[in-house]
Amino acid sequence: MASAAALGMALVSPAYAQAADPNPDGIQDIVVYAQKKARGEQLQKVPMAISAIDSKTIEASHAIDIRDIGRLVPNAQLDGVGTFPGFANFFMRGVGVSTSVRSLDPAVNIIQDGMVIGYQAGAVLDTFDTEGVEVLRGPQGVLFGRNASGGAVSLRSKRPTGKSEATFKVTLGNANTVETRTGLETAIVEDKVFARLAVLTRNNDGFFHNRNSGTFVTVPAATNANPTGAAAAQHKEGRVGGADEVVVKSTWVFNVAEATRFTLLGQYINFKDGGGATRSFFVPGSPQRQQQTLWGYTPADKKWGVNLGTPGYTDIKGFHIIGELSQDIGAGTLTAIGAYRKVSYDSTLNVGGDPFDVLLFPDGEEDAKQSSFEARYNITIADRFDLLVGGFYFNLKEDVFEKRLTRLPTTTLDRYTVNVWDQDIKSYAAFANLDFHITPELTASAGVRYSKDTKRMHVQPLVNCPGQSFESCVLNFLDAKKSWDDVSPRFVVNYKVQPNIMLYASYSRGYRAGNFNARAPSAGGAVTPANPETVASYEVGVKSDLLNNRLRINLGYYRQKYDDIQRLVQFAVAGESPAQQLFNAAKATIQGIELETAFAPVRGLRFDGSLGYTDAKYDSFNNLTGLPAGVSATSLRFDRVPKWTAYIGGSYETDLGDDSSLSFRTGYTWRSHVYTDVLNTPLLEQKAYGLWDANVTYERGRWSVSLFGRNLANTEYAEIKSPNIGYNAFGGMPRYYGVEFGVRF
Repeated sequence: MASAAALGMALVSPAYAQAADPNPDGIQDIVVYAQKKARGEQLQKVPMAISAIDSKTIEASHAIDIRDIGRLVPNAQLDGVGTFPGFANFFMRGVGVSTSVRSLDPAVNIIQDGMVIGYQAGAVLDTFDTEGVEVLRGPQGVLFGRNASGGAVSLRSKRPTGKSEATFKVTLGNANTVETRTGLETAIVEDKVFARLAVLTRNNDGFFHNRNSGTFVTVPAATNANPTGAAAAQHKEGRVGGADEVVVKSTWVFNVAEATRFTLLGQYINFKDGGGATRSFFVPGSPQRQQQTLWGYTPADKKWGVNLGTPGYTDIKGFHIIGELSQDIGAGTLTAIGAYRKVSYDSTLNVGGDPFDVLLFPDGEEDAKQSSFEARYNITIADRFDLLVGGFYFNLKEDVFEKRLTRLPTTTLDRYTVNVWDQDIKSYAAFANLDFHITPELTASAGVRYSKDTKRMHVQPLVNCPGQSFESCVLNFLDAKKSWDDVSPRFVVNYKVQPNIMLYASYSRGYRAGNFNARAPSAGGAVTPANPETVASYEVGVKSDLLNNRLRINLGYYRQKYDDIQRLVQFAVAGESPAQQLFNAAKATIQGIELETAFAPVRGLRFDGSLGYTDAKYDSFNNLTGLPAGVSATSLRFDRVPKWTAYIGGSYETDLGDDSSLSFRTGYTWRSHVYTDVLNTPLLEQKAYGLWDANVTYERGRWSVSLFGRNLANTEYAEIKSPNIGYNAFGGMPRYYGVEFGVRF
């Protein structure tokens, strides 16, 4: 996999790429929309830390969803939550949210075609039919606004251009994978109405094998476990975590008049996937947990090993519609984007990760719908000032019914627990940014955003039902409402030392609104929100294209002050699973370095790489319990934030003549070790690991065939590890390989 900057692939037409780059064999620039200008800008001219990946790179690397994009980007972890499939838990530069609590806003915005996605369940978007992905690191408080204190990931769908074209690709892979991707576009009315239809189907049996494995001993007191040991743990074996997915995208472009364009984008998703493949593990010599002491079960020490009585399921259905109007008015351009999204997320999750189904989240029901509107006006004044002014409105309504079923080992009874809530969020913002071109080489920018967020929570905190059913539970709802506002500024100065070398320095501030902890076990915890957290970032960097555009070096240093950090802190509850309370628990200083490079020494051959370093230290941490004796909270490392991230890749393409070509690509991603919990528990450490991908593609005329492999070494890793009934690992992806056939008309 390789970055677009490294591979020199553009989001624009080949004619534009040739005109923009005097050396077509070198590293061509690409167009990005990170500064929300009326027109796109060349990546190397944007004075901010941004990585851009284009459609050809996405397709060539066989990326599945935006988590794969994170493997290319320094100091970014675009991972899932690990427990619930399709739930985003993104970090950038140490700023993020490490939980599946639905009521918490993200710190890294996911934006699709100008629509910010508020509800994180079902937000791990597929990269299918995507024109490009931009990853903006650091707080985006002015331009991308809503809660983008860590950064933003912006996807742009392919737009029809008026040409008539059809493409079809089919992929056959391990785990009985069958994937099809179809794209059709044409001009409905010449020069006036263009249409594109794209359909993805993906089916597989799952990449994890569910086996009756591990060892069992008799625990006489374990009435519910059946003291016959292994006989109590038998279940159907086979693959789990399979996928049955459909994505349909329809895009229409209406050239209403010379100065007026309207784009309508719609998408429908239907994911019927397996539950999260929870993997239990036990390290010899470590403290035993209930799996061993009360259930007599010790998991097998087997790579990617799974032993689940009930594997569970995930059923995500949703659609969105986005309308974008671009209207030239006077010397400027008005852009207005209205969007509506609705998603349902039903699931059963085996949290315990064991054959006894000790802890299930069965038949959870979630629904969310959002509407948003943004309008902005760009105008150039006297050729020296570029002014952007705009406003933003967002409304999100969430409705969640979460259930927990716990088998009790010393009785035949089970514990039934529910958590029911709905939340209504409204956000308003006004923003402005001014670029002052002092000289052709020197530009100063200043921007500001005012935000107001109001949240209304209606919640039944976690409560145990008195009977042997969820229906026996008595619900006593609590209500709370809270508003917060914020002013976030941004200042940037950039100077072109030479036409292809730019220096920049910036200050920006990000804000994440206060949050209610809907999963709180107490009334006070459920209706007492944490206050907003803020990030202030100072950054300096250089962007350069050297050796006649054959060598690209982008280097930056940042330092952030992270205040009023919202953290879920676990505490013990007698006889029950650990509970979580939400606090403004900490302050921190984060600094780091980011390097992105590309080198194209000869035609067809390219190398690219990235390196990120993050030093994240707590300045203070309150309300934290469970620390080992002699350990200070301020000595803890940030959980799920590696100190080092790295990527190196290469590609070679050769023309075989007779309208045919052969290309090779390979890439290796590496992350240093992380602790996956706040307390830095050694047993929950994810050791350093690397992932190796490769593919080879042959094209002849309209036809293509590609052999590919992802995680070829089958390296085992997890997105998160946690102590529960036992020790559990969540997330990660085993080896995936296959062959892809394509044709275009």
